[in-house]
Amino acid sequence: MGKHRGQIQEEYDLVMTNGDAIGIVEVKYKAHTNDLDKLDRKMKNFKKLFPIYQNYKQYGAIASFHINDDAKEEALRRGYFVLQRSGDLVHTESGEQLTVL
Repeated sequence: MGKHRGQIQEEYDLVMTNGDAIGIVEVKYKAHTNDLDKLDRKMKNFKKLFPIYQNYKQYGAIASFHINDDAKEEALRRGYFVLQRSGDLVHTESGEQLTVL
């Protein structure tokens, strides 16, 4: 999903909506810390590019087959979800505790 508005141009790998929440996922085969800087920029620009989602709660995630420990810790510190492969399964981690109602 790509968008251009004024001087801002971004491409989004995966965007999910549900109710008043939107999830933005940066997908990499092998994720590094510099990929998180790209995700920061994309998160910041999303509502400028898509003002229809201005009032939505925004979540970010990095998804990869491999992410080094430093990048994983940094992603969690920045408040992003980390989606990664664990054996033949996909493993999900979040730095925050979620409550299921």
